[in-house]
Amino acid sequence: MKGKGRKRKKTRWKRRVLAVCLVLVLIPAGYIGLILGYMGKVEPETDAVTTNTESSMYTLEEFSERLKPYSGLYEEAVLAHADEPDSGTYVIPGLESARTLTSNGDGKYSICTSMTPQGITVSEQYLFISAYCQSKTHNSVVFMIDKETHEFVKEIVLPNKAHVGSLAYDGENNNLWVCGSRNGVAQVNALDMESVEAYDFSESWEPVSFLHVNNILDIPRSSFMTYHASYLYVGYYSTKENSMIKKYEVQDDGNIQSVPIKHRTSKVRQGVADDEDLKISRYAQGMTFLSDILFLSYSMGIVPSRLAAYQVSDGIRDYTDEMALEDIRLPYMLEQICMDGGTMYLLFESGAYPYRYLPGLSVDRVLKIDIL
Repeated sequence: MKGKGRKRKKTRWKRRVLAVCLVLVLIPAGYIGLILGYMGKVEPETDAVTTNTESSMYTLEEFSERLKPYSGLYEEAVLAHADEPDSGTYVIPGLESARTLTSNGDGKYSICTSMTPQGITVSEQYLFISAYCQSKTHNSVVFMIDKETHEFVKEIVLPNKAHVGSLAYDGENNNLWVCGSRNGVAQVNALDMESVEAYDFSESWEPVSFLHVNNILDIPRSSFMTYHASYLYVGYYSTKENSMIKKYEVQDDGNIQSVPIKHRTSKVRQGVADDEDLKISRYAQGMTFLSDILFLSYSMGIVPSRLAAYQVSDGIRDYTDEMALEDIRLPYMLEQICMDGGTMYLLFESGAYPYRYLPGLSVDRVLKIDIL
């Protein structure tokens, strides 16, 4: 009888431990689900009438203190640039309020409070950040920032509500490329810099017009891209299996190799990809090149992000995790990365309204680190 009593007590003890473990798991999961489920659909009200240019969460001092536990990143992203404006960081504008449109042709602007940053690229003078409306109410935008002074220049309102997962700059043709989609079809579209610099949203409350519009049928989504050596590289984000990157050669007219779409009277064309596909691992969010090194950023929810480097060689098409030369951990929700000379820029989406109350470090600034 005593043996049976001990077994019952042991069983009850195991059940209690299991119940406590379930509670400890379910409460945080429920909290995260509530945040992502509710805050991702409902925008907070605001009295703002312009795009905010101040940090959405932390002062530079507060952010620097929170970044200190990330050994190496704090030294490279903050201390190494101490003599530059904002210690080398760039405040991501528009996270509290972004001036945009609800629909084209209304003749008036609207304020979005759920803009979520996705893509980043730089030209000689400017830094560009793309963002989409998390609640899918407003047109997507590109924020334009002075690269030297770190000051906000203006918002560029795009003609649609696409996810705009990435940006790329072609310095040879002076074009700014934007990932997009239309009717479920992936696109890569270009803005010429002359039009970008002349654009003033407040003059007409109208979106900017694309110079080139290309449907991409080789991949399900245009999630990220980069321009390198006269090619536009375009990849897609996947959570279930390895993904791939397609290559599109940029022609003399500044557009990628493409053909007209039959029975279409608009300027939309269909991109023609190079035969060489690059195989990559799942969860890829961004890519960039430095000479013969390919960098890929990976992230998935609130687990740490990764930055991996790969040696690029002729004939090699496999750039999955097993082939990485180096793989480092970074704060969660790292999106696109881009190179400017020997400096890498890192963009995170964790400072956006739907994510900023999750546990962990929300990064509401662009960071840059010197690779060379």
